[in-house]
Amino acid sequence: MKPRKRYIFNVSIPCSSLFAFAHKPVTLEEKIDLIKNNDAVAMLAPTFAIDFKYPNIIGMLRHLGFKEVTELTFGARMVNWAYANYIKEHLHPHTKYCKEGCEEKNCPCFGVGASQPLFISSPCPTVVAMIQTQYPEFVKYLMPVVSPMAAMARIHKKYKPKQKVVFISPCWSKENVEAPKYPELIDAVITLKDLKEIFAREGIKEDDFTDDYYFDSFIREYTKIYPVSGGLASTSHIQSLFNPGEILITDGVENIKKAFEEIKAGTSKYRFLDLLNCDGGCIGGPAINNKDFPTEKKKEIIFEYTHRSSETDMGEHKGTVQDAEGIDLSATY
Repeated sequence: MKPRKRYIFNVSIPCSSLFAFAHKPVTLEEKIDLIKNNDAVAMLAPTFAIDFKYPNIIGMLRHLGFKEVTELTFGARMVNWAYANYIKEHLHPHTKYCKEGCEEKNCPCFGVGASQPLFISSPCPTVVAMIQTQYPEFVKYLMPVVSPMAAMARIHKKYKPKQKVVFISPCWSKENVEAPKYPELIDAVITLKDLKEIFAREGIKEDDFTDDYYFDSFIREYTKIYPVSGGLASTSHIQSLFNPGEILITDGVENIKKAFEEIKAGTSKYRFLDLLNCDGGCIGGPAINNKDFPTEKKKEIIFEYTHRSSETDMGEHKGTVQDAEGIDLSATY
């Protein structure tokens, strides 16, 4: 297989100990203090729409003390861009005939090397941890690209290096597994459950915030469906890079393990795996308040939010590839 290389921009990002937790602040009181006493930005995972009204949530977060409120959507857009480019470079154009790389100098793929046979999505820290601990032979196939959370945090830090970045998440693994790897990027993670409690403590009520609030800085529209299983594969435009039937979209531990066992047995036709640990994707995250909603209802909420919020003209807030110039989105495992 062609050697993996550092991808995209300047400095590769090592993924160190899975469960080292040196991330402060920890308590809700410390997190509230961080927000109120600093120039802080709230980065919302689009799953927030399952628990909170839009655009009310923007006003609520600003009232809490955030100077800016945005989504992960531009970070997800840049992750998609990185995925497409990495796959183009590592998916051998003549795999059927040149599996070990070309020897003939007149062949278009001379010197390219062998095709990478498998690509595994890497935004879910639980899936990454599962592969590292239970399927280490697949680590080399993990996409060497950071998650939308880390990508968006790097973008913020480029333009406002002193700004505190707080990620609002449906997932405990983002706080306990992934964020500790990036102490220079993520200053705190607040789960959706925590956020509901914080609003209750502070007396912040949805119905008090009915203005037309708008997100700040670098947003996109179509990547709002990222938290739904298959959101990455459907928005990253990688479908045209693979043959029909070579992309697997699945979620849930048992389904993921089944896919890995089939690959090990040599009975799988898949070359790209879009995997999320929770049932239905991140919309099944354990730190969602309305986690007992049926999966289909959660999907409907996300799709409705995507449609409604995308009707707003993003104007100067629309992020472009040029806005991420000079930012490293690569990861190593």
